[in-house]
Amino acid sequence: MALKLGPTETLGVACLGITHPHTSGRVRALQRLTNARMMGAWDDSPLLKPFVEALGLEARSKQDILDDPNVHAVYVHSKSYAMADLTIEALEAGKAVLCEKPAGRNSEDARRIVEAVERTGGIVQVGYCWRFSPSVDAMQEVLKSGRLGKVMQVRAHGGCSHDEADTNHMKQPGDIGGAMFVISCHLFDRVIHHFGMPKSVNARITKFPNVMGPTSREDAAGAVLNYEDKIVVVDFFSWDPLPWLETWDITAYGTEGVMSTCPSPSSYRIYDKGNKGFPEGWTEWNETSFPINWASKKTVYSPELAEIGNPVFFDRELAAFHNSVRHGAPVVIPATQALNISTLIEALFASSQNAGAEVFL
Repeated sequence: MALKLGPTETLGVACLGITHPHTSGRVRALQRLTNARMMGAWDDSPLLKPFVEALGLEARSKQDILDDPNVHAVYVHSKSYAMADLTIEALEAGKAVLCEKPAGRNSEDARRIVEAVERTGGIVQVGYCWRFSPSVDAMQEVLKSGRLGKVMQVRAHGGCSHDEADTNHMKQPGDIGGAMFVISCHLFDRVIHHFGMPKSVNARITKFPNVMGPTSREDAAGAVLNYEDKIVVVDFFSWDPLPWLETWDITAYGTEGVMSTCPSPSSYRIYDKGNKGFPEGWTEWNETSFPINWASKKTVYSPELAEIGNPVFFDRELAAFHNSVRHGAPVVIPATQALNISTLIEALFASSQNAGAEVFL
């Protein structure tokens, strides 16, 4: 449901938690939005002071933000252990929430958020911002149209770059996993978005001894997601040498065609067999040849991980959130999707712990 905002009333947004590297990008997106205003930020981290100084915000208490009737929505951008509690507090205070993914430490946290949405009738959009790549929409449209024929095989790859797999951000206590949770969740968001939840999984998630040091969690992972009519083979690498998302590829293989997509730089390639009204051969599309770096640089308020430099996903994501908050449009990425993703990743770890045995969902 939409909040009760007049057509000319300014949308007020504040931050509950600022330690996630996506926070500054989402704040700047809001500051670019017409008829919207940032109304301050709270965090118990010492990084709050340099953050608000750099972004031109006011440091406020959490309760002050929750009690302020001019704050209509909040960004929950805390560490994973606080995401569920902060989101639920905000919902109970009548605020809409854009919660950074993965929306908690595990499926139990995500389930608590889902239950709070159902109880309060509130709005929660989860920050799977890479979903807003045009190549994702293009693949969804092609799959629904039947252009590829019967798709029975899918291959999906993702990776964690900038050596982030060994940062504290990827090693939060209580998280399902490290990079194979905090980053790979973007990949599983796309898989579930395109193909739904599998009926079962087989997985091997590895930490190789004496290769990348003892403190990081997973090094590489491979999994088979089993559906009634297809298999999706997923692999993930924690030490991607490339700085953007160039290696993130999902390829769908059908009886009438093949489609490969990359989220950023946004691009896709389609091979048509020539039997669906399209000429036989390859069609290629690129959004731009000169994209801005996704991750840019470390800052005084984001000293461990580089903040995000490319604004395009955040602007598109905010447009969708704003449409839900002001006009009651359906939430594009609801809390139920975060629950599905965490449930799936937990099943992958359970399979790996049992030497790749099949785990049913």
